Amino acid sequence: MSSRTELLRDNRDFSRFWWGQALTALGARVSDVCIPLLVLDLTGSALWAGALLTVRLIVLNVARLPAGALADRWDRRRVMILVDLIRAVLWAVLAVVVFAGAGSVWPLVIVGVVDGLVSSIYNPSLAAALRHLVRPDDITKAVSLNESRSYAASLLGPAVGGGLYAIAHWIPFAINAVTFMLCTYLVFRISAGLGGRNASQERLTTDMWSGLRYVFTQPFLRTLTIWSAVLNFATAAAFFGMVPMLVSLKTPAEVIGAMSAVVAAGALLGSLVAPKLVATGPFRAVVAGGLVVAGVVTAVAVVPSMPVVVAALALLGATAPVLIIAMTAQVYDVIDDSMMARAQSTMTLVGSLFYPVSTIAMGWLLQYHGPGPAYGVMAALLAGAVLFTLARPVRAQLSPEPVASRSLVV
Repeated sequence: MSSRTELLRDNRDFSRFWWGQALTALGARVSDVCIPLLVLDLTGSALWAGALLTVRLIVLNVARLPAGALADRWDRRRVMILVDLIRAVLWAVLAVVVFAGAGSVWPLVIVGVVDGLVSSIYNPSLAAALRHLVRPDDITKAVSLNESRSYAASLLGPAVGGGLYAIAHWIPFAINAVTFMLCTYLVFRISAGLGGRNASQERLTTDMWSGLRYVFTQPFLRTLTIWSAVLNFATAAAFFGMVPMLVSLKTPAEVIGAMSAVVAAGALLGSLVAPKLVATGPFRAVVAGGLVVAGVVTAVAVVPSMPVVVAALALLGATAPVLIIAMTAQVYDVIDDSMMARAQSTMTLVGSLFYPVSTIAMGWLLQYHGPGPAYGVMAALLAGAVLFTLARPVRAQLSPEPVASRSLVV
């Protein structure tokens, strides 16, 4: 079993994989800030800014199931290289358009649609590739490193993006294109096979439904998927509601502005300590983490004050990665490699199904019932999520002693 630093230092293939994704994650967070800024500069419309993000999410979700089936059929390494090249060209063209003086949002719409389509096949390929790069007993540490990478990008990206955009609007998009080119090179340098290439004589729709059946006929995966849907809805609503709450409490603007940094810093810390917590027992870590999240939201419902809200944000940010890492690591032990992309796509789609309506639901509860009842509802949902973790399939999967070291999947 390797430490996290040893994984990055000694496992060259994993190191190339990790650094490539770190670069593109930072580039993506930079673009996430700059796209709305550019739309607002072009149109002055917050509606257009929100609509572009919604279009990308819709495309991404609609394409998830067929993309997962294709990701299991195709060579995952080639898929990752091809998609990174497509995205490099996409963002480079956008940088040129902005440099030339873009006067329309339509190039941004095209970027959102194409990026959503190619991401739908890239993401499950990326997740499925991990088990080919590290030993089974290093999966938890590898997942932790991946989560830390994402949270670090979320912490740095907005500041970097805002600074670059202030210098010249086209620079952030050019930087994003460069990160995808560098990632392409690093993935090309990976010597290990990353799986896929599962020959199938079935129709694509048949393979799609086989992924759904695979997830919902296995008790642990079914329970995990429903748990994710409840958790994602309630935590997204809780995070969203804290902004209008702080505004209503006459919180200084600088405190509200620092909220994203507080959450990202807490999440980064949580991702770093998660492997040690999970090592004491994944079942214990998941149940304890769920109770902390439910308790924090309950505290906001009972005492909706600025110190409680800010503390709740930090604790929610720090606890979420523990839950994600503990559960995600188990997925690699359960899902067969030939089904990995399809199962991942199915679980992601269903797990995020109610996410888009979470902010609307929370806004309605806050508007017509106030913060106490609104956060009381979310606390009840999170308590229900804890009950899912106590279900027999989760106990059976998370409670046993660690499996003896097995050979690397090739």
